Amino acid sequence: MNWTLLQNSLLVSALTTLLALALGAVSALWIATLDRRWRMGFLGVSAIALALPPFLVTSCWLHLLGHTGILKAWLPMSIYSRWGTIWLLTLMTWPVALFLVLGAWQRIERSYLESEPGLQGWRMIRHLLLPMARPALGLAGVLIFVLALTNFAVPAILQTKVFPAELWVSFNTALDYREALRLCWPLVLAPLVLVLWLSRRSVAWPALDGGVSSDLLRKQLGGAWLWGTGFVSVFLVLVAVGFPAGHLVGAKGTWTQLPAALAAGKAALWNSFWLAAVASALAVAAGLIGWRWRFGALFWIPFFVPGVLLGIALLFVFNRTLPLSILVQSAGLVVVAFALRYLAVGWSAAAHAMRSVDPDLTDAAKLSGAGPAQILRHVQWPQIAPQIAAAGYVTYLLCLWDVETLILIVPPGGETLALRVFNLLHYGWNDQVNALCLLLLILAIAPLALWFVGRGVILTTTGTRWSVSFLALVLCCWLAGCSRGASNVTPVPSQFFSAVQVIGSRGTAPGQFNKPRSVAVDTEDNLYVVDMTGRVQKFSREGEFLLSWQMPQTDLGKPKGMCRDQAGQIVVIEPHYSRVNHFSPEGKLICQWGDTGTNADQLMFPRSAVVNSRGEIYVSEYGKVERVQKFGEQGRGWLQSIGEAGAEEGRFNRAEGLGLDRSDRLYVADSCNHRVQVFSPDGRFLRTYGRAGDGPGELSYPYDVQVDADGRQYVCEFGNSRVQIFDDQGRSLERLGRAGSAPGQFANPWGLALDSAGNLYVADSRNHRVQKFVRRKS
Repeated sequence: MNWTLLQNSLLVSALTTLLALALGAVSALWIATLDRRWRMGFLGVSAIALALPPFLVTSCWLHLLGHTGILKAWLPMSIYSRWGTIWLLTLMTWPVALFLVLGAWQRIERSYLESEPGLQGWRMIRHLLLPMARPALGLAGVLIFVLALTNFAVPAILQTKVFPAELWVSFNTALDYREALRLCWPLVLAPLVLVLWLSRRSVAWPALDGGVSSDLLRKQLGGAWLWGTGFVSVFLVLVAVGFPAGHLVGAKGTWTQLPAALAAGKAALWNSFWLAAVASALAVAAGLIGWRWRFGALFWIPFFVPGVLLGIALLFVFNRTLPLSILVQSAGLVVVAFALRYLAVGWSAAAHAMRSVDPDLTDAAKLSGAGPAQILRHVQWPQIAPQIAAAGYVTYLLCLWDVETLILIVPPGGETLALRVFNLLHYGWNDQVNALCLLLLILAIAPLALWFVGRGVILTTTGTRWSVSFLALVLCCWLAGCSRGASNVTPVPSQFFSAVQVIGSRGTAPGQFNKPRSVAVDTEDNLYVVDMTGRVQKFSREGEFLLSWQMPQTDLGKPKGMCRDQAGQIVVIEPHYSRVNHFSPEGKLICQWGDTGTNADQLMFPRSAVVNSRGEIYVSEYGKVERVQKFGEQGRGWLQSIGEAGAEEGRFNRAEGLGLDRSDRLYVADSCNHRVQVFSPDGRFLRTYGRAGDGPGELSYPYDVQVDADGRQYVCEFGNSRVQIFDDQGRSLERLGRAGSAPGQFANPWGLALDSAGNLYVADSRNHRVQKFVRRKS
């Protein structure tokens, strides 16, 4: 057991719980004094705070207090800290305490206050309100503690070491199920205790009417308490909802980046919608079928455990069960995971709805000879439809926001908008995150629009037909994306390449990969691959494993970015350590250079490198600075800086891969501007090509670029899962591959390399392999 990790997790969860309970109780006290209309408004806004996607809230505060935050000059604190994590988790959980405490206070009768005229201010809070709220505070505390303990997205983005984030990092690096099991027991025990707690208690939710009148409560509370609690409540709503909403709508970058984000994210947009729609329908349909099950409360365990843990468990089971293994690397596994995680919502709503059906109407229908289907259609469905629709919509939203369940099981071409936002935020905030969040919110309200347009059709549809239709959709998605190649070398339809060879498979053994990130070749055309395990592996030109070495430090992050220098050494970049390493072909460290900082000759999150004919090395950077720097041989002396943040020509938005042609012209994969920019050997801007989209000549998050001896450019597209080939004028010649797992297909490729024969190596990241495209002989 990692006791430091346990201590850190418990501390974050406990402090979040205490702060959320205090703020929620104060807000409940003020809202209890409001009239019906104002109470309804503030409860609605509080519900929005609870429902906001965590990455939207995190994005806002990264923009305010991140590395380049606009408030850093006035508030010199880093959001990348334990306290930053506690603050964001508090902003997302305080409404839980508000709702439960306000529900408990509805039992207060007018006579309690009228019989004790002196029961005012602090005396009323101490002797009446707090004792009545004590059970609700206890329940809220347990619930908030579990939600904070099992939250994944916020600690992972803010790089806070807690159990869910470390579970993801550990399994993502080593693919070790035993280590995952060793780490996960607190994440299973806490939800189990919570479910047992909830199963023995009734929950009182706040109502708009009932309890003591707001006028009397305001009078007894007094002006000082009224103004104080009101200030805290308004401030809380402002920072929890107003800041994220204002940041999203008011930022200029949201609207300027929206067209590009939409063009580059059409596939992710569709994936988000249909996966959430099908999974939510399946969860609600399953809830309707099993609403009588007496142990249905156990469905809440998958809901409260981290989605990462659920994904690991499903991979373990499905990879070891032959009939189910066909779902691995397909959208079917995602649908199953989403439906299983949020089944509790559908089951609870279905059970509550079915128990509220008028039994007299059901008995009358049976006496009239109606069968089960007729009773469901004509008697039960009209009574339960609103509750089932509400449960379906809530489940749809939860699936739409979900990152943690998806992150380990995403199939080729199955990236969602939420996952794309998470990946971008992992390296810091940028304008494109806002645009993607806006698209997600549009998807969130889309079902409401469809409901109003087609509610007549929905309300007349039978539950049986509805369930069968969606089960058919699920069956279709099970069968999608399951193609697998039978041979290691497969012909490909290309004018430049004759065949593709698959090198490696998923795993941590020699010759296997876990999300390969970059590739390079040496002077003998041997292949070098760096992956998420933090090791460099060497293969012969035939694809046979030769040797490997481990990078000495990987706690802060894994290496990414490789090339060969003029001396034949292999250059490996460590972004999180801001340094560049030069290794011999045998893995011996020759030299290491780089200082962390934003000044000229310093490095800040370097991403890629390339060496020109004079031995000078270019390094791209992202985050606090957006630039490409030029250094002397092996980093000896700073020579030049190219570019800065922006969308104009010569500026960058997450500069990634670098390439050089025979004339030492520099090619930069400007990933979040969805283009490639070309610079002269002295750093002058020459031209650009590409725009956001998935058509010929269009790009979606280009991550790397390589140039062959004939001037053709090969651009690796992370977003479109393909490699696009351009001529020396930037005209599209061919699109190589598409999303999939068969040979010649890709799942978010990261890096490229060309050998002396013109063969192309592609780091096929989420397929956990390298593909070698064999040059067609002329």
